Order: sequence, then C-alpha cells, then structure tokens
Amino acid sequence: MKVKIASFLLALGISLAGLLGFAAPSWAFIAEDVEMLMMDNSCPVCILNDADLSNAQLHRANLKIASLTGANLSGADLTNTNLMLSELSGANLSGANLSGAELNGAQMQNIDLSGANMTGTILTQANMNEANLKNATLVNAELTAAIFGIADLSGADLTGANLRGVNRSRAILCHTIMPDGAEENRDCQ
Repeated sequence: MKVKIASFLLALGISLAGLLGFAAPSWAFIAEDVEMLMMDNSCPVCILNDADLSNAQLHRANLKIASLTGANLSGADLTNTNLMLSELSGANLSGANLSGAELNGAQMQNIDLSGANMTGTILTQANMNEANLKNATLVNAELTAAIFGIADLSGADLTGANLRGVNRSRAILCHTIMPDGAEENRDCQ
C-alpha cells in the first residue's frame, strides 16, 4: 500500500511539474507563503521563488512540491525536511544542512550545494544536472536513479552512498570519495 501511495504521489508531482513546466517560473515568492513557512514550519505546494531564506531554521519543515526556484537557502537548517518533488533549480543551498532530508524526484538543476551536509539524504530520481556539489557530504545518501549529468562532485564524500542506476560518466569527479571509500580523480587538471 505504501508503494502505491508513493507511486501515486510521484506521478502527481510529475504531472504538476509538467503543467507548470520545467522552466523557471516568471513569478517571485508569495509573501504569505514565506510567512506561513516561518510560522508553521510547513508550506507544501507554496511559491517561494527567489525568497531569501538564508540561515533559516527549517528542521522537519514540510516543503513538499514547493517551488523554490532561485531561492537563497545558504546555511539553512533543513535537516529531516520534506522537499519531495520540489522545484529547486538555480537555488543556493551552499553550506546548508540537509541531513536526513527527503528530496525524491526534486528538480535541482544548476543548484549550488557546495559544502552542504547531505548525510543520509534521500535523492531518489532527483535531477541534479549541472549542480555544484563541490565538497558536499553525501555519506550514506540514497541516490538511486538520480540524474547527475555534468554535476561537479569535486571533493564530495559519497562514502556508503547508493548510486544504483546513476550514470555518472559526465559528472566531474576530482578528489571525490566514492561509495567504497576509494578516491576518484579522473577529472583533475
């Protein structure tokens, strides 16, 4: 039953993403949505594009299917936060703590996750093409069928991460610690 519900939610999110399009929306954040998030620590299906949420304390927040395109979440505490099917393209999450967060199916193209703590984060089927993951910690992260494309994983730690179904042939790997603990240096110059 849980698998059917999860499949339904994934299909719903993909359908919504299709209706909204994968291009960056032209509208900015809605002030009421930012206020609701800060007061209730919950704002599913909210529009938070370009919002400044740097250093925000959003531990266990519900941001499922939220639109955070271009948002500034640098240094934010997003531990155990639900960001499933969210749109985060072009967002700044440098130095953010996303340990234990759920980002299943999230759209994260051209996102800045440099130095982010993503220990135990669930990124199943997340699209991270062109993401900056330099020096990010992805220890024990669940990355099954995630899309890396030409993401930069220089200095990232993927110890114990599940990369099943991930094509990392175009990703930048320089001083990258792979799941088995070995260091990959194929793209160092």
